[in-house]
Amino acid sequence: MSDATDKAKRRARPKRYRRSMRAEVEKALSRAGELERIARRINDGDQDRDALLRVSRDVLDDLDPVPVSVAAPLLEVSEPTVRSWTRRGLLLYADGHDSRLDVRRLYEVVVLVRDLRAAGTTHDLLNKVWPRLADNAVLERPDLQESLAQMRRGDGLPTDIDQLERELGIAD
Repeated sequence: MSDATDKAKRRARPKRYRRSMRAEVEKALSRAGELERIARRINDGDQDRDALLRVSRDVLDDLDPVPVSVAAPLLEVSEPTVRSWTRRGLLLYADGHDSRLDVRRLYEVVVLVRDLRAAGTTHDLLNKVWPRLADNAVLERPDLQESLAQMRRGDGLPTDIDQLERELGIAD
């Protein structure tokens, strides 16, 4: 075999690896998304909903950290953009890796970016994704979840807004 042929084969291997890894990651993200879509149709607190969400997280946890070169096409952005988003904290490097991304955060960002693109947003994605990511983090807080559940059950107490303003010292 010639040196040129040998070099060509070596160059081809990483691309096949990236393609197969990308396919594996895309498949896992798709499965996790489908499980979450099904779970959203089930009432909060239902054991089946909780089980589906747990399985969705397990699907993501079964993946190894994702290389930037695989994440970029999933997000439909360039590798420098992925690195920039990581420097700014939108994406996270996995523990102990300086070039592989945390799968759960990548999944969240992929979902948000795809939703934004489906709504027609194609520019300034970083500044559009950040607030949604922050909102999602707040909505996942257990204390907020419990408060919302109490409101749905009607366990809240009626509040006299004028009395509350007087107690807080902000009454007009």
